[in-house]
Amino acid sequence: MAAIANIGFIGLGAMGSAMARNLLTTRYRVTGYDLSAAAQDRLAAAGGTAAASPRAAAEAADLVITMLPDAPDVDAALTGEGGILSLPSQGRLLMNCSTIDPAEARRFAAKAADAGWSYLDCAVGRTATQAAEGKCLFLLGGETGDKLAVGPVLKAMGDSVIDCGAVGQASAMKIVNNYLALVGCLATAEALMLARAASVKDVAALDVINGTSARNGNSMQNFPNKVLKGDVSPGFSLDLGRKDLAIAVAAMKREGLSSFLGEQALKAFDSAREEGHGGNDCTDLLNVLSKLSERRQGD
Repeated sequence: MAAIANIGFIGLGAMGSAMARNLLTTRYRVTGYDLSAAAQDRLAAAGGTAAASPRAAAEAADLVITMLPDAPDVDAALTGEGGILSLPSQGRLLMNCSTIDPAEARRFAAKAADAGWSYLDCAVGRTATQAAEGKCLFLLGGETGDKLAVGPVLKAMGDSVIDCGAVGQASAMKIVNNYLALVGCLATAEALMLARAASVKDVAALDVINGTSARNGNSMQNFPNKVLKGDVSPGFSLDLGRKDLAIAVAAMKREGLSSFLGEQALKAFDSAREEGHGGNDCTDLLNVLSKLSERRQGD
């Protein structure tokens, strides 16, 4: 196919808007759609064009990118009223960057194929802050020629691309990665609470953890840069974390695998949401668990 120049971008949340802005700062023309009028206004202010529907965003696009919260949102964008797949494909590409169940990724690929569209499974790693810096990690699945075609687009938004194989395998690997990160988030929160119970300061606890094999992305980056600075604004929200954990646990059960840690982590995320913290950053688990512990001690 000819080089990609026009991109339709569906989903302009924290990650999507950062990715779209990076496309605009290179050679791409971006037409975007989001349910939030404010998000569309921000795209227009950055030099993009706001559209009235997913279909309208896709009409002139060589490549359509979806970056949405969950599979039902992707389904609505593809096949709902004003959906993308109602348009003739004309050799264009559809690339889903949303974090979804790999079975859903394969289902969407089949729907796209029935409509004549080529489909790429392209999960995105790292945080919204890193996305704003053009440092996304892309996990890519699909046909070889399609992967080559989107290579320059991915380079405009990130610094790493990992070929995961076929459609569904990129989504599977994103769920694997998020499972480990989210279970690790709970483990890090509990470890810091245990250190605090011994009157060890957070900075000393992290110096020890990060100087040994116990270190992880949460202890090295997420907790120091978010909750321990008093910032619980959502880099990656507890609501989305809970969604990804649920996908992982469901997939493990489907495959006949044990999921002891995942099921316990789900309980912690559910407790955080019940306490009204679902919109906060995942590292806010530390505050939630501390609050629950204090409540328990007072009983």
